[in-house]
Amino acid sequence: MNTTLKIIHEDNDIIVCHKPAGMATEGATVGKMDLVSSIRNYLARKNRVAGKTGKPPYVGTLYRLDQPVEGVVVVAKNKAAATFIAKQIKEHTTDKYYYALCYGNVANDAGHLEDLLVRKQNDGLALVVSRKEANSLKNQTIILGKGQEQRIFSGEIKKAVLDYEVMQRDENSSLLKIKLQTGRFHQIRVQLAHMGHPILGDRKYGTKESFEYSEKVGKTNVCLACYRFGFVHPSSKKKVFFEITIPQSLKL
Repeated sequence: MNTTLKIIHEDNDIIVCHKPAGMATEGATVGKMDLVSSIRNYLARKNRVAGKTGKPPYVGTLYRLDQPVEGVVVVAKNKAAATFIAKQIKEHTTDKYYYALCYGNVANDAGHLEDLLVRKQNDGLALVVSRKEANSLKNQTIILGKGQEQRIFSGEIKKAVLDYEVMQRDENSSLLKIKLQTGRFHQIRVQLAHMGHPILGDRKYGTKESFEYSEKVGKTNVCLACYRFGFVHPSSKKKVFFEITIPQSLKL
């Protein structure tokens, strides 16, 4: 994993980085560097060079990418910017796009996925549930289709929505461009798996067949990348977009 900080853009309010696959956004285990710590160290060095002393630089995390996922991450350099952008994220007015290389030949050229998600207590993973299963919720427990009881975190059932378009496909895999409408935990990974097309390299939500094919073609990381993120800038009040090219690891 390349831990070098890749800065796409920086101004007085934000830093936009290309997070590599394998690096945590923040909260890495002891002895490992995460993206937020790298940014904080970078800003501290800049302050020392400029002769600025005092309190540590402000680094506001706005959203996280899963550790195996690479892509565009925006962090705020001051509290006002963090509040302004966080409000947009909460209200789903930002634009977040992903590339996903998934297992199998996705039949439709484009599609809309709308599911109900819960997060399981036993293993922490997300799960798509039916309306009937969701309606069975009582005391943080739902009854799954086969009568199995499943404890969930916080008793929450969340709506997950995305749109996808097939960019390329072959006999065994499909490259999708995804517009995320909601930002739920492991949303894209669990929704594509539920659709029958788990992301290559995903050992949490994949199947035996997708694991074997991933190993065969050398896809060891989750083949998912946040390639474009758009929002209204806190100072200019204009919509801005930041993006990366499709990673080599996701190409067919």
